[in-house]
Amino acid sequence: MGEHMMSSIWIMGLLFAMSFNHGESAFRCDEAVKKLIPCQPFLAGAANGVTVQCCDGARSLDQLGKSNPEEVKAICQCLKNAAAAATGVNADRAKQLPGLCNINLPVPIDPNVNCDKL
Repeated sequence: MGEHMMSSIWIMGLLFAMSFNHGESAFRCDEAVKKLIPCQPFLAGAANGVTVQCCDGARSLDQLGKSNPEEVKAICQCLKNAAAAATGVNADRAKQLPGLCNINLPVPIDPNVNCDKL
């Protein structure tokens, strides 16, 4: 599968995941997922490292979780849905992202995380 096709599938998965916006939360899943789009080449295995734009997006999610602790479960569910729906995302790379960007995300980017335990 070509890199362009992989990107298209990944973006379609993200758009699907963005449609999940639970409750009346002020948190917007679509905005959070858009912040991680620059990370797509790394997450899909097409790039060996993260870019400044990717880390900037991840850092803004980190700040959102720290400034709005009541939104952590919504952020978790959003990222869980995005990770599950985004075809081609390497789960190990997703778990490496916070460390590579020197941040401590309030939630893991993992399709198997239990958001209710956060």
